[in-house]
Amino acid sequence: MTIYSCKQCKFRYDEWLGDTKNGVPPGVPFPHLAGSVCTDCGMNAEGRHLPLPETKYTNVEATYYDQFAGKASIAFYRNWLLREVEQSPVSVLELGVGTGRIAIELARNGLSVCGIDWSPDMLAMATKKKRRILKGKEELLELVEQNMWELELDRPFTHVLLPEGIFQQATCRDKQRQLLSIIHDYITEDGTVAIDLLLPPVKNQWETMQRKFVFPDRMVYQKVEGETSLLDQKFRYTLTYETFLDQIEQPRYRVEREMALLLPTELELLLEGSGFRVIYSRENVFHKQDFEPSQADEGYDMDRWQHGGYPFAEPAGTPGEATRWTILAKKISSTTL
Repeated sequence: MTIYSCKQCKFRYDEWLGDTKNGVPPGVPFPHLAGSVCTDCGMNAEGRHLPLPETKYTNVEATYYDQFAGKASIAFYRNWLLREVEQSPVSVLELGVGTGRIAIELARNGLSVCGIDWSPDMLAMATKKKRRILKGKEELLELVEQNMWELELDRPFTHVLLPEGIFQQATCRDKQRQLLSIIHDYITEDGTVAIDLLLPPVKNQWETMQRKFVFPDRMVYQKVEGETSLLDQKFRYTLTYETFLDQIEQPRYRVEREMALLLPTELELLLEGSGFRVIYSRENVFHKQDFEPSQADEGYDMDRWQHGGYPFAEPAGTPGEATRWTILAKKISSTTL
């Protein structure tokens, strides 16, 4: 389901919401409207009604992203790729690198990474962290502002990462196959792609809430309200940030996003039909670890806690709640096709 905007009269139609004024119920596809909604252009002019692009991570959302994404997946990708580099050299391409949560940890451990993102705000934060954390290793992390649908890079990579549901921004099968084709072009023979699938709560409508102190006098509430359409195999959520500074409410920030609802087996089939062989597929959510109170005196352990995720950070093992699934697949060598 998509939001369409007319280039001439600026009329907007949201397939998910329908159009109450004109009697259109939620879920009606844009092509079914014909001339039944807009009296200015009749909805029939070819090329005038265009889908609105995905909203970039900007402003408050970019600022608070790390605060709520936490350490989700960082240790998993670092440990996996450090095992890989023991076998052969590794070069990593991360699509949707964002603030560099994962990429900077990989570079900190000596891995070469190229991070792609189309949000200048997110990349600006990643650049600041790169300067602070990667002193003496800055050359290991290249940050590039590009749209993943229009990649123009000068080299292939042994490993391509699509963490935190980036792949699900492709909301239809044709776009998903197109994205896999792009990845296929930029991955070496026998290289590996890693994709995180976000699975929303198992219900038609859902809501999650997180809150925390930030910077350190701001109380920030992150509220996610969503709905799932099994018929269209999509889910959509509204994310709202409410910030209170010394108990005084600051301006709110709200954004809506739509993502593909993909089950792991569906993605596995897509990968296998696009020149890849699945080698790993399982839930990738941190489970609380037990430790003795005396261990607290042993110094800093960055991997003891790994909770987080964006926009979902639900306790692992809670039936019916949001979760994350990670799939690894190797590019099939052309000599074996």
